[in-house]
Amino acid sequence: MVSKQIVVINHTGYPMPEMVTSLPGIVVLDAANSGEIPSHIAGEVVFTRTQPKPNLSTLLARGAKWVHTLGTGVDGFPFGDLSGQILTCARGVSAKPIGEWVFAQMLAHAKGIPHVWLNEAPSRLHHEPRIGSLRGATVVLVGMGGIGTEVARLALALDMNVIGVRRSSAASPAGGVRVVTDLTEVIGEADHIVLAAPYTAATHHLLDADMFALLKLGVHVVNVSRGPMVDQDALRDALHEGRVALASLDVTDPEPLPAGHWMYSHPRVHLTPHVSWVGPDAFGEILQTFVDNYHRWRAGKPLEGVVDITEGY
Repeated sequence: MVSKQIVVINHTGYPMPEMVTSLPGIVVLDAANSGEIPSHIAGEVVFTRTQPKPNLSTLLARGAKWVHTLGTGVDGFPFGDLSGQILTCARGVSAKPIGEWVFAQMLAHAKGIPHVWLNEAPSRLHHEPRIGSLRGATVVLVGMGGIGTEVARLALALDMNVIGVRRSSAASPAGGVRVVTDLTEVIGEADHIVLAAPYTAATHHLLDADMFALLKLGVHVVNVSRGPMVDQDALRDALHEGRVALASLDVTDPEPLPAGHWMYSHPRVHLTPHVSWVGPDAFGEILQTFVDNYHRWRAGKPLEGVVDITEGY
């Protein structure tokens, strides 16, 4: 059984809001992200970031049993520092805002936005050959977790053909989705490709020169996962060849890109600063995953959003 009083170490670098500090039985101790941590800072729960600082190992060695991350992607987490602790993340919490962001990019591409906007008198009206439609177009979703499922739901509502690529052949949570386990089988059908899978060693440079070569001309590539899932040199070649008509990227490698990088000025690359997850109360919803798990932990119930250390997500 979990003790009535639970000491939670705040290693996020942010002040803990009242929705956390007012939880029953909680004692919050702040630990700096860098430098030596005083010896009295110890507890059974550590609340940290998805890419924590090196002194995290000190906290983990002081009786921690459960570690929760402020975020979803844990590809930067030092799994080697864990010694039997349960690791959880805010999995699924950003699915709706990211789904909206992805759909906005696909719809904007189909409708020629922002190219159709006027800043001077047009030479003629009612003529814009670049305007298309999402209806009947095929979207290939790499990853069918919360984000992929939300994008699928939105795409199906607009009569798109939806193909989901996942590790298992289990049916998609969203009905009407064709599920495959091998991207090479379906990438040639794509009008839009959305990367929403966890970043692991297996997905590093998933879209490389060989994969781009399988595309038909004019595909729209969307990445809301991690930058290294795309070989950016191969992407530049695919853009030049016309296989990729547009790349809508919320993530890059590195992040942010250095000043003067070619993607800032490329006319068919749309970059955003890792904001697809942002919504009206995004931070509060992320914190809510910890609050919900705290109640489960206190009651001795299984936690949600548990990370598979072996798989890396």
